[in-house]
Amino acid sequence: MTTEGMEGKAVKRLLSGTFVVLIMALAPASAMAQAFPVKPVRLVVAFAPGGATDTFSRVMAAEMSKSLGQQVLVENRPGAGTTIAAEFIAKSPPDGYTLLFTDLSTHAITPSIYPKLPYHPLRDFASVAPVSSSPMIMVAHPSVNVKSAKELIALAKKHPGITCGNAGIGTVTHMASEKFRMRAGIDLTPVNYKGGATSTISLLTGEIALIVTTIPAALEYVRAKRLVAIGLTAEKRSALLPEIPALGETVKGVEAAVIAGVLAPAATPRNVIDRLNAEFARAVDSSRAKEIFAVNAAEAMKASPQAMQHALEQDVKTWAEVVKATGVKLQ
Repeated sequence: MTTEGMEGKAVKRLLSGTFVVLIMALAPASAMAQAFPVKPVRLVVAFAPGGATDTFSRVMAAEMSKSLGQQVLVENRPGAGTTIAAEFIAKSPPDGYTLLFTDLSTHAITPSIYPKLPYHPLRDFASVAPVSSSPMIMVAHPSVNVKSAKELIALAKKHPGITCGNAGIGTVTHMASEKFRMRAGIDLTPVNYKGGATSTISLLTGEIALIVTTIPAALEYVRAKRLVAIGLTAEKRSALLPEIPALGETVKGVEAAVIAGVLAPAATPRNVIDRLNAEFARAVDSSRAKEIFAVNAAEAMKASPQAMQHALEQDVKTWAEVVKATGVKLQ
């Protein structure tokens, strides 16, 4: 045999061996994606129990537990404007078994509020699926004696510094009120609480004048005439709540929404992401989800992981501009 022939056979053996190694290296990831899930999945919620986002997460968990063949468990990790839960997910194994269920608007806001986040809001996460979108509501204590956005603006111009509570600095409820303040050309004093429930209680007792909160947190009190609905943080009225005006009817450019959605750690296998996306899409179409969304004036959302990622990237830029314009800073 010639030297060239021997070298040719050696190269073939080398290439063959390399190919086998590559196959073996890729097989576990492929097998994991195909078998997923083989154990319970955790939905880590960035808010305390009882709120709209938490409620939606539990509906999704119940529906997906049926279709996945594994339990989907909800775990609440509230605090620090959702950054506690987000950091936990960013540092979790990228295997699809630990997911962040959060408000995507707040997730997009936090990098502009918290200058030293221990994670990057885009690079350290993989978009999985949006779930729902809902405007928020601005409500006032009856003693403030205003019944519309127009009356509130007139009062605030006469008496600057009216207090307005929110669910925490950097949350979408906080930034929605700041957006309204800026667009209306008035001065409101933000009061930052650790959760929407606390701000609602303070409003009911008359400690503050206004709050921006989720619709479920305030609607029963509006209907009982214990609070006054000033308007939804939307351009136009909701078909689900036609009796409540939109702030956009009086002030343009004040739209803001709570967008419930799911993120996974970066580097989670694409096949796993796609499977989860399909399961969430199936869950939001369930009769139970539709019922809960209707009660909370929320609309179901479905989108591919790629489309969701693009929207999140745009939201980070948009909210950065709002934060800069309003001058909001972490105290």
